Amino acid sequence: MKAKFLYHIFFLICPLVQIQAQTLLPSTKETLEKVEQSHLKNKVQHILPVLEETIRTTTSPADLAYLYAYQSSWYIALDSLRKGKELLDRSLEEAIKSEQNTALAVAYRAKAHLNNSLNLPDAVINDALTGLKYVEETDEDLQTKYALNYLLYGAYSKWDDSEKMEKYIRACRKYAIQAENINLQANVNNGISSMYQARYRKTNESHLLDSSFFYLNNSFTLQQQNPDKVSGNTFVITCINLANYYLEFSSEDLPTRKQKAFQYLEYAETKLQKKEASTDKLVNIFGIKSSFAQKEGNLPLAEQYLLQGLAILMNDNGHYYRLEYAINQDLKEISLKKNDLKSAINYQQRAEQLLRKSFDEQQLLNAQRLEVQYETDKKDQQLKLLSERESFRKKQNYLYGGIAAALLFGLVFMFISYHFRLKYSVEREKKLQQEKNDAENQAALQLKIEKEEQERLKAEQELLDLKRQQLEKEALANSLLIDHKNDMLQQIKSKIQEGDTGKIQKLLKEEMLLNADFEDVKMQIQALHPDFFNQLNEKAIQKLTPLDLRYCAYLYLKMTTKQIAQALHVEPQSVRMFKYRLKQKFGLGKEIDLESFLGTMNTMKN
Repeated sequence: MKAKFLYHIFFLICPLVQIQAQTLLPSTKETLEKVEQSHLKNKVQHILPVLEETIRTTTSPADLAYLYAYQSSWYIALDSLRKGKELLDRSLEEAIKSEQNTALAVAYRAKAHLNNSLNLPDAVINDALTGLKYVEETDEDLQTKYALNYLLYGAYSKWDDSEKMEKYIRACRKYAIQAENINLQANVNNGISSMYQARYRKTNESHLLDSSFFYLNNSFTLQQQNPDKVSGNTFVITCINLANYYLEFSSEDLPTRKQKAFQYLEYAETKLQKKEASTDKLVNIFGIKSSFAQKEGNLPLAEQYLLQGLAILMNDNGHYYRLEYAINQDLKEISLKKNDLKSAINYQQRAEQLLRKSFDEQQLLNAQRLEVQYETDKKDQQLKLLSERESFRKKQNYLYGGIAAALLFGLVFMFISYHFRLKYSVEREKKLQQEKNDAENQAALQLKIEKEEQERLKAEQELLDLKRQQLEKEALANSLLIDHKNDMLQQIKSKIQEGDTGKIQKLLKEEMLLNADFEDVKMQIQALHPDFFNQLNEKAIQKLTPLDLRYCAYLYLKMTTKQIAQALHVEPQSVRMFKYRLKQKFGLGKEIDLESFLGTMNTMKN
């Protein structure tokens, strides 16, 4: 059975974090450092006297704003809301006097902390956002930015707004790392862990538990690596939450879960024995031990653990009525399981007495909260009224200034108008003359533009005629070449039909004809495009042979593979292979066609 008083979800809104703006006096910084160390070591009884001593010797408004904000937060943590409200008002007054954004941000942080104690999440959000506006453009006071974001995280956690919770706790993590504050980093890891555990309780998605455990483990590791830089209370809470994870969520067997949980509880007990954390947290340790004992079926041991925790609370100076009530309820449940009805009735009666005490205490606290809330609302209304009056005075001053400026403007306008009329007639004559000159210049310019346009059109027409003639020459050259090839093929066909066996003579003649044919083709191409072969050699990445040039010429004339094979007395496959080698010599990729490349050769230089 899970004890009802466990810290299994813990939203730590610290009454104090280390805040050291660059504008503070050295004496104030030293005091804040002492306060921080006292907080880390749980020496809270030293904090208020140190702050009061420094306040008595300080006159700087910015420093007083910080010191009063600290005092306010600590008195609120002690449930002294009236005193906390009084100190908060002083902090705001000094912050306004100082006209320093960091001081105003700290004052609003203390105000948000008070509203958090009054359970007013709307006011917390409003004050925290106001405080952030004062420091959003600077990283001078990263700890204040952390605290304001943590307050926003806590406020949205009350509304179970998961998206906003994650936004602000992630901002806290960013500022804690930038500030290199290990205690804040450990605390923010606990906050992120709690966020994931709250999501798990809503969705039962197991990966959320893994995330929760991951961040708890990070918090524990930070303390192990930096034992003097993490608050004892933060570390104890981390250990308790880790132990509670093994109690509630771990899928391992019970002896293993117990062994791991008790190991973390031992770490926590060591801190508590050294008085480095609040004594009341021992109750949680005994509560977890009792729950494990009940899981094992050892009800007497479970009862013994709870009685140990109850004894600690009863011997402590504080009032822990709600915790004592929860323990007595659990003791009652154990007694019922043991069939010890007498003990169960006694525990129930004590629980009811504690519940009444808790109710009375809560009523007194609520009355104090209502009084403080009334005073806060009254103060806010007064500030709002003063602000409205100040705004009205500013608007009134602006109105009078506007009237005076309008009168002055009227006099200046009349003076300028008088001089303008004197100059108007002279300037009008000059303008008319200038317009006449401009019109003449414009007409001359238009004639020039029209003449240049006619010359351009004439040049373009001549260029088109040259291109047309060139195309006609190319078409004629291709036609002659094709006719010549057809005649040659016809002659070869006739000789084959006649059965002529003079192979050597025939081959020699055909070779001469081919040479003559190629020279003719070359002359035609050079006549049309003199730079054709030069361009081929320039574009080639390897040296071209005469045979390469011949193939290029045939391809340029759009001869097919079959025609080239017949002209050169080779197989079509050989022509294809030769074309492939030509592409390599020109460095062409597979996607580029060789014939298209050669066809554009005459335009490349242009």
